[in-house]
Amino acid sequence: MIIEDKSGSVLSNGNGHPVRKVVVLGGGSAGFLVALALAKRLPQLETVVVRSTQMGVIGVGEGTIATIARYLHDYLEIDQKQFHCAVHPSIKLGIQFKWGTKTPFHYSFAPQFTAPIPRDLELTFPRGYYCATDASFADVISALMIGGKVALCNEWGEPRIPKAFAYHLENKRFVDFLEDFANECKIQKIDAVVSDVKLNDNGVSALLLENGDLVSADLFVDCSGFRSELLGCALEEPFVPYNDSLYCDRAIVGGWSRTNERYNAFTTAEAMDAGWAWQIEHDDIINRGYVYSSSFISDDQAEREFCNKNSKIESTRMLKFRSGVYRRAWVKNVVAIGNAYGFVEPLEATAIGMICTAADNLVKILDSGSQYVSDIQRKVFNDIQDANWEQIRDFLALHYKPNTNIQTPFWQACQNDIPLGNAQDIVDYYRLVGPDFQALEPRLKRDIFGAEGYLAMLVGQGVPYRRSIHLGEKEQEAWQQLKRQMRQRADQGIEMTEYLSLLRCGAAELRS
Repeated sequence: MIIEDKSGSVLSNGNGHPVRKVVVLGGGSAGFLVALALAKRLPQLETVVVRSTQMGVIGVGEGTIATIARYLHDYLEIDQKQFHCAVHPSIKLGIQFKWGTKTPFHYSFAPQFTAPIPRDLELTFPRGYYCATDASFADVISALMIGGKVALCNEWGEPRIPKAFAYHLENKRFVDFLEDFANECKIQKIDAVVSDVKLNDNGVSALLLENGDLVSADLFVDCSGFRSELLGCALEEPFVPYNDSLYCDRAIVGGWSRTNERYNAFTTAEAMDAGWAWQIEHDDIINRGYVYSSSFISDDQAEREFCNKNSKIESTRMLKFRSGVYRRAWVKNVVAIGNAYGFVEPLEATAIGMICTAADNLVKILDSGSQYVSDIQRKVFNDIQDANWEQIRDFLALHYKPNTNIQTPFWQACQNDIPLGNAQDIVDYYRLVGPDFQALEPRLKRDIFGAEGYLAMLVGQGVPYRRSIHLGEKEQEAWQQLKRQMRQRADQGIEMTEYLSLLRCGAAELRS
């Protein structure tokens, strides 16, 4: 079998299978993000989205990671002003953890603990050593978060958002926008319910729709969410649970209309009796959710704890999920992306980021094979996805195991029983030398969260280490001077409401 490349040259397929038509099953954020990536990056492919508007969209506030702006505005070429006017996202500089520590600590998207210290201050150790009792104001982004600001201003008063930032999104607005953008890109859509999946030796041969039509393709991308209709149900790929590392399996979701609350540029993660609660902020509403383990608290008890903590909540609903992934993301001619492949839990808001990463990897695989797919390409894709999700699992476990500040049965079980997997070596190294990861740099460069992520959680939670560091009075004063400087810079910054209004009228631009 042969195929022509983009220039018309004929290429041998080796042992691969040609891919000229791709069907994406699912019309949520995963389905449209994947379809747009294929349409933008591989326009020679025929891309079709099959989804049913009867299914609806889970309308919860959702956080993202710092790759999202580059993916949307650079990779997919979505106009910033158009996006902000339609979707009304808010800016996320990081996460504020109310994790049982004396003061909240921050995991920002900036180099908080690995950034160099100004030479004139003559501080001799990495920043983390100076944060033993208080990790606030470790950098200027932390200062912005504490001060309720979102961007610094230059000498002319113009706002300059930090280079690394993310979005808070209202899911329905976001999906509606992606669908409209898919229309602009002339992506074919079929609004129908799939009644059956036809199989053959190559995997899926066709989708049988309720109206009797058959939709065939060379490659099917399963973005059907937790149903995993193609990978999990039709192909019966085994599921690998993460419940030995991540105990939470449910969430109570609620919120209230914004009144006079400060508009924060971060996600709040607050420790609860049997899990944790998020707070995600938007223009008109504040979303809250309690992520918990049903093994340690009943649904009714969780709802009572949640509502007692948040008296403004107007209504609640409960969502169930399971943490884990399918053994392989790509099996035969089906590749699953998003919740159809795996899900951990909302902590660190990795879901949309992993969709974007997987979509980009899929594009690269198809492009490098001149739209042919062979076993080795599937294996490479699967190995990358598996490694990414194991890193996420282990990093999230690190949020729970070191937390000795709360002594409920849930947190005690986390401290005693949760394995850290590949993150254990990082923790052991930290317990020896403290927040100096120079020797770990080669390894952590390959990690999704890098040195910053691990240091934020270890320093922030006050994990003890054996190395003895003496900070003289002069050095301690120099550190306090640096913190004052960062606070003063942040105090001159701009608040969220004003900054968003500038973005929506085109008077300010993002750094994507």
